[in-house]
Amino acid sequence: MTALCTALPDQLRLLLVDDHRIFLDGLSLALAPLCPDLQIQTAQNAGEAEACLRRHDFDLILLDLRLPDVAGLELLQRWQQQGRLTPVAILSASDSNLDVQAALTAGALGFIPKSANSDDLRQAVTRVLLGETLPAPAAGEKPPLTPRQSQILLLLADGLPNKAISRQLGVSEDTIKTHLKTLFQELDVHTRTACVSAARQRGWL
Repeated sequence: MTALCTALPDQLRLLLVDDHRIFLDGLSLALAPLCPDLQIQTAQNAGEAEACLRRHDFDLILLDLRLPDVAGLELLQRWQQQGRLTPVAILSASDSNLDVQAALTAGALGFIPKSANSDDLRQAVTRVLLGETLPAPAAGEKPPLTPRQSQILLLLADGLPNKAISRQLGVSEDTIKTHLKTLFQELDVHTRTACVSAARQRGWL
């Protein structure tokens, strides 16, 4: 690890945002060798992350895509709109090229899979800290949507409630709810607004 750390400053402050406490603890241990004076703060949701950012400046934020209160991409987009300059890398269990592309489009400097081992993780974090943007995998993956899901997504973007969507498509409201649940899971979101926003980021709308 010495070769990796020589180009980094002796002191760094990182913010790790993930809703799993055990993962945060393991991540902190894996990153500990980065530099002699590494200060790590953790947050388990968007609210805690924003509170940390009001108190301190950070050299890097590692952000999970799935948070309990606000989707990671939505939070990243909010920071970009606020003009926040802190570098952000996405750290996620997702292996979807669509998620990678959406993260980079939203302003992330890299997408690091949670499946990475400690050495690969530290190398990726080091590259981002040194100003690199981690390369994205080749694009070309198509949206994993059925024609019905695409129809529902378009009507959702028009602001229609479930009842109106069900009437327009001639299916039950329960069917609409089932499709929406699948869309929410696919897009890692918890609200209708976030669903539309994430779909636009991926170019589905």
